[in-house]
Formats: sequence, C-alpha cells, structure tokens
Amino acid sequence: MNIFDRIKNIIERQKVIEEFYDDVENLDEVLLDKRLEIFQEVVSPRLTKIGLKNWNGKYTWFSDFNDEGIKHVVEYNVLKGFGGSFSFGNCFDCVPTISGRKLINHRTEKSTKIIYFKRLEDLQESFAKNNPINPDKISTINEHKFRKSLERVLFTNIPKIKNWFNEKTTMEENISGLLEDIKNPTFEIGQRIISSEYILAFLYRKQGNIKSAEFWLKEHFKKEINSEIEIELLTKRIKS
Repeated sequence: MNIFDRIKNIIERQKVIEEFYDDVENLDEVLLDKRLEIFQEVVSPRLTKIGLKNWNGKYTWFSDFNDEGIKHVVEYNVLKGFGGSFSFGNCFDCVPTISGRKLINHRTEKSTKIIYFKRLEDLQESFAKNNPINPDKISTINEHKFRKSLERVLFTNIPKIKNWFNEKTTMEENISGLLEDIKNPTFEIGQRIISSEYILAFLYRKQGNIKSAEFWLKEHFKKEINSEIEIELLTKRIKS
C-alpha cells in the first residue's frame, strides 16, 4: 500500500468512526416486520421489472425456470453491524445440494436458493481490500437510513444484475462463466460449500457429458472436505 492509499484508508476509517457515533445517537433499528413491509413497497416492484416476479415473503426474489432449467435469484443477506446487502445468481433444476445424508433438489419455489453465487461489485471489493467503506451496504440503524441506502443500492446495482442475468440464461453461458470464475477466482472469506467445480459437474451431467462431469466433481473433492457419505452420494448422482 503506497502513501496515498494509506492516507485514503485513514480518511475512510475516520468517516466510519464518525458515522458510527452518529448511528449510536440515532439508533432505532429496522426490525424484520418493518423490513419486509419496505421490501414489498420498494424492492419487489423493481425486481419484478427484471423478471423476478416471485417473492417468498422474506429475503428471496426469483424468476420462473426457463426452458433450460435456470432460474434467476436475488437474496437479501443480513450483515454484522446493523446492515445488510444483496447477493444474486442462478438456481438450477439439475444441481442438488447436500443436507445430512440426502441430496436436496431445488426445483420448487420453497427450495429456491442461489447456486451460482455472486456478490454485489462494491461489496465484493470491500471484502477483498478490507475497505471499511462499503457503498453496497444497506443500513438498518433507522428507517430513514434504511430507505435511503436501500434506494441507493438498488439504483446502482439493478442494471448490473439485469445485465448478468441476460448473459447467464443458457447452460453454455453458465458453463463459460463458471470456467472463467475458476480461471480468475475472486477473494473469498472461508470456503463455499457449492464450488464452481461442483456446479460444473452437474451442468455437464445434464448435457450428457459424463466424462467432464466426473472430472469437475473430482476437482471439487480436491478443494473441499467431504465425508465418505457425501462423496458416495455425489458420485452416484453424477453417474446415474
């Protein structure tokens, strides 16, 4: 970090400290019921315009599956320190996840979740650079800040999310995106249970390319700590 970056970092941290004291004086946290009321008013109509016409009544918005079994999803994530943000991505009718000793499919509205996971651009950058300033963070300190930050995040990011969805509507587009993510991985805190390699295995399986499916599943096993039961379940599903 050069001298200019250090000065910038000091200034940004000072802003965070000042905002913290301001928040303490004006704390009236927006709790779940009020959040959902505002989500229905502000978030749902805007996400409907980009095809996510379904809302689970809480933190997940999603489209219907398209002809290739791909569903676009946006989720609200609760963050530490009176805040939240959005993540987005795709759910697939052919990619299960593990729960205990079972493989759970994600083909119903109730089971919808992001499989191919993406963070908002500025949120991802703040994690990668350990930057205290996060333009994609939604404040829940009070209703005024909640509404203001929510409007800002939606205005900035809905066009970006829409563009990503438009470029990830087919199996081939998702495979290409996952391969690019493996080639140029983003900074992560911890390990993802659903790795890019894992998703690729099941997308190739759906295409009937069992050789590639087995290859990517083995690559997933190299990265993750899997029990013998998990390895058996996944290997059996890929070969079935």
